[in-house]
This record gives sequence, structure tokens and C-alpha cells, in this order.
Amino acid sequence: MKTFLSFSLLFAFALVFFTACQPPVEENADLQGLKQKRDSLKTELESLTGELTDVEEAIARAAGTYDVVNVTALRAAPSTFKHYFTVQGNIETNRNAEVYPETQGIIKNVLVQEGDQVSIGQALMTIDTELLQKNIDEVETQYELAKDIFERQGRLWEQNIGSEVQYLEAKNNKDRLENTLATLSKQVSQGTVRSPFSGVVDQITPRVGEMASPAMPVARIVSLNEMYVTADVSENYVPYVSEGMNVEVVVPDIDTIPSTIRRVGRFIKPENRTFEVTVALENHKHLRPNMYCALRINDSHIDSAMVVPASMVQQDTKNQEFLYVLEQENERYIVKKRPVQTGQSYRGNILIESGLENGDLIVDKGARRVVDGQEVELFAEPKKVALK
Repeated sequence: MKTFLSFSLLFAFALVFFTACQPPVEENADLQGLKQKRDSLKTELESLTGELTDVEEAIARAAGTYDVVNVTALRAAPSTFKHYFTVQGNIETNRNAEVYPETQGIIKNVLVQEGDQVSIGQALMTIDTELLQKNIDEVETQYELAKDIFERQGRLWEQNIGSEVQYLEAKNNKDRLENTLATLSKQVSQGTVRSPFSGVVDQITPRVGEMASPAMPVARIVSLNEMYVTADVSENYVPYVSEGMNVEVVVPDIDTIPSTIRRVGRFIKPENRTFEVTVALENHKHLRPNMYCALRINDSHIDSAMVVPASMVQQDTKNQEFLYVLEQENERYIVKKRPVQTGQSYRGNILIESGLENGDLIVDKGARRVVDGQEVELFAEPKKVALK
């Protein structure tokens, strides 16, 4: 409104007059009584404000200076509402292993390079087992002799020549040397370090000529085919999280990957009051174990809901949430204050649980410049509410 008596001056005058007419607050009044008085004053003030607006409008119309406020409106319509909460997660894989040699010795050959693709059981490097091989040669010579003696002793024993003790001693000597050969052969085979599973050689630690030891890793093998995400979720979300729920794995600056919850932990960690969830993760060329990510977990999904931008919802002096909607009266649009009950909000949108109907015209631009009962003009054709 313009060219007529300033709204702010009239409102200030009315407020001063209204306040002056009120009896003073008793100093010893109880708290409940003060609250009731406050609510009563707010109600009267709102009533006076509305009356004052009506009077100003009547004066402006009579003087021919009334200027209708232009607004835009959105038409309410059912839409899908999804609510997510976010937790921090960590990308992991069970196929990430440090490879240790089974025996000690000098590295003789390194058969692969970092970055090579290897298969399960493939040789990665060999350790010098020359000394073990010499021991095998020596024991094989002894074994051949022990075997020959045992066979001879056996033929004599079949002819009842010699004692049973001699036969048993020959057999025991042959069996002992057989076991020794088997042990030495196993040790020689341990001189070849092999890949525990198929994957990529991510790291090789020693060089040829350096000492290898069962206490020190010599390589790291990584496979990106079976990765997953683990995250700690607050115990407050226990009723809302279950296996099979939809989630989004958000890796900053890389990708957002849809997935589902594979496992929900049954144990609350006492140190931080959380439980663990595991989320399946498809293979992705840019993902690596131990990368940080965020999990957006869909804890609420409504196929047909009334949802509006949260910025459109206002509060009055009684903390009652409301929207301004338009009602058409004889080709005039009149602003109506519509109390609403709100629910969850997400990404700038808020769920309207009650108070809004399909097809209602909600005041959008200009909503902060209008009051209940005011006449307005539509600046443009109403559009359907567009969710962010």
C-alpha cells in the first residue's frame, strides 16, 4: 500500500494506545497468571492489527489510492517424499592382504611388479633354498641306503634269518628318513611366495638380495571386486534401520552410488552408543579401501504426500505454523491464514501432515508482505510445487 497514512505509524500509535490502556502488571503475580496475561495480550494485539489493516484498506479505497499487492502462488499436489539421515562411513574389502613368507632366507627372484594382475596361487617371488636342497640330496642318499637295508632285512626275516629287532630297526630308519625328506621338501616349497587370492600387486617391500623373514611382509595384494562400506549409526535410529533398506553411498568428488543395507549389527558399542551397519558396494574403478564416504539412509518413504518448500511455512506469535493460501471470491483473490501440522523436512522441503489439500494455492513470493484477509493479485499463473 502507498500514498496513504503510513502503516507503521498507525500500528505504533495503536500499540502505544493499547499498552497505555492496560492495567499495570502486579509485581507478585504468579508465573501462570503472567503467561495467561501474555497470551491474552497477544490475541488482542493480533485482533487490533487485523482491524487496523481493514481500516487502512477502507481509507485507501475511499481515497482511490489502494494498491493491490502482487504475489505468486504454487498449486499444492501430492508427490513422493523421501527422508534421509547421513552418517560417515569407511570403504573396506576382505581382499586386502599383506603377504608374509613362510620361511627365512635371501630373496632370490621377484617375479611380479607393482600394479600387475595376479591369480590365486601365482608365484610372487622366490627365496634362496640352496642349503635346504643340499640337505635333501644328502638325506636322499641316506634314504636309498636305509631302504635297501630294510628290503634286505625283510627278505631275511621272511626266511626266519636274523632277529625281529633288526627288522624293526631297519624299518624305523627308513620311515624316519622318509619323513625328513617330506619335511625338507615342504620347506623348499615354502621358499616360493604365492598370492593368496586373485587381485593386483599393490606393493612389493623387499628387493632381490635382501633378507626375508616370516615376521615381515613382502607384498600387498588388493582386490576391488568385493568392497563394502561400514558405518556406525546412533542407537536412536535402531527402530528405523533394517536389512534391505535403500541407501546412497556418497563419495565426495567421485560419485553417488545407490545400494542397500546388507547387515545390521546387533550390538550397541558402549563407548559411543552406536551400532554398525554394512552396505554392499558395487565395483567402481575410482574407489579404494579405507576411503571415507557418507551414507544417506532412507528412513522414511511416502509415495503420496503434501510437501512444500520449508521457507513457505511461517509461525505466528503462538508458535502455530501456518501457510498463506488464496481463496477466490468473485474474481478476487483473498489471502487466508491456514494453520498446518508439519512433519519431517529434508533438503529444504517439509512434509505437511494436515491442513493442506490437493489443489490449494499457496502464496509464494510476497508471502511476507500479506496478512490474513488481504486482497492480492496473481503476478503469474500458479505452478505445481517443485521439490528441491
